[in-house]
Amino acid sequence: MSAFVLAFDTASEQVALALGRRDGHEVEIIAHGDFEAPRQALSALLPAVERLLKSCGVRPGELDEILVGRGPGSFTGVRIGVATAKGVAHGLGAPLYGVGTLDAVAWRSRTHTGLLGVVGDAMRKEVYPALFRCDAGVVQRLTPDAVAKPVDVAAMWVELEESVLVVGNGLAKYPELFDAEDSGLSIGPQELWAPSGAGLLAAYQAALQAGTAGDGDPGLLLPVYTRLSDAEENESARVGAVAAPLPSSGVDGPSDRSGR
Repeated sequence: MSAFVLAFDTASEQVALALGRRDGHEVEIIAHGDFEAPRQALSALLPAVERLLKSCGVRPGELDEILVGRGPGSFTGVRIGVATAKGVAHGLGAPLYGVGTLDAVAWRSRTHTGLLGVVGDAMRKEVYPALFRCDAGVVQRLTPDAVAKPVDVAAMWVELEESVLVVGNGLAKYPELFDAEDSGLSIGPQELWAPSGAGLLAAYQAALQAGTAGDGDPGLLLPVYTRLSDAEENESARVGAVAAPLPSSGVDGPSDRSGR
């Protein structure tokens, strides 16, 4: 039996949005509505969802599953996406699934063959780097979510001694680091730098096929931040606390510790 899947991501300045249909472990895209919305995702997301569903003749009550990009990205953007997804899922009584924002970016370049590096803008003169391998239309993640200085990421990927195609919105600030002559690094088309609704659905299909999609419990889905917010780090410095490393979920403890 097929299921309608609403997918969206607000972790970057481009809102990724799509409606898909899942049949078993296969997911096809029905329509997409990606759009630029710098600092406007909170007010723009739900009206865009309404327009997309209406254009497809699908009522909100017909949605069977919700899919959201978990980050990392803008702290505020990640919170908007995950909170909205939880609200919609709870309101509809639908399961909620999540995929990484960087994975949604990577799957846009699935036709590439070889190593693919994604660098998301992390502000503070840092990036969110992730390395993938693309082969025969399949994208395999090689590294976990992290935050690092872009110069360190570029140096690490050069040391791989294998060509790396680099995409991601972090390139808007640091293009010269990832396109150095004879470095083995090259920059992919700018239209593939941001997450897309189609990328979200492709990453979801991969998670279904790998058995890593989770059980769909909206209460268990967590955002990925990779680090503490500015406010939390300032508070830790004020009281002289030593910050513990974040767990792999990207969330420090059971509460949503976020901030930018």
